[in-house]
Amino acid sequence: MTLPAETIEQLENILFSEEVTEEALDYFGLHGLICSAVVGPIKIKNDRIIEIIFGNEKPHLKNEDEQFLNKVIEDISLSIKEQLLDESDIYLPYSAEHEIEQSGHYDACIESWCVGFMEGFFDNEETWFAKGEDVAAELLLPIMALSGLFESDEFEDIRENDKLMTQFEEVMPDQLVDIFLFYHSE
Repeated sequence: MTLPAETIEQLENILFSEEVTEEALDYFGLHGLICSAVVGPIKIKNDRIIEIIFGNEKPHLKNEDEQFLNKVIEDISLSIKEQLLDESDIYLPYSAEHEIEQSGHYDACIESWCVGFMEGFFDNEETWFAKGEDVAAELLLPIMALSGLFESDEFEDIRENDKLMTQFEEVMPDQLVDIFLFYHSE
């Protein structure tokens, strides 16, 4: 599901307002965070998602802004769940940015989405690894690499491999289904 442009604009006005921290996630990061809450092993409540969005601080939002954020979270969550049930690819908002010809824009968007996803992981890391650490790490590897959050020599080698990074981008919809199935099938 693509959010209407005016919804994204209103969302980003909230996310980038002067009242909130510079650590706030953008629309792409928010989508990644919500996606991790849907496909991952544990549901993250909306209040906690809002805290994570704003760098783990409870923001001082106007009531209508908080209601708006809750609606956006619910809409994106529902859309992801429906796509999983329909066995269709999960819509990833950064894919539409591939057409924009600004140098590095697409890369920044996918990185932001992956950072948001990883924020959901970090919030419940033990739960993500409880079912099987090796499998979880393998399933999360593309997202971890594309996030740019990890600075080890191994991740540096992965990021320098353009072919592998492109493959990671291309398998992302299938990877998300695999993550969902790993945590939600008996």
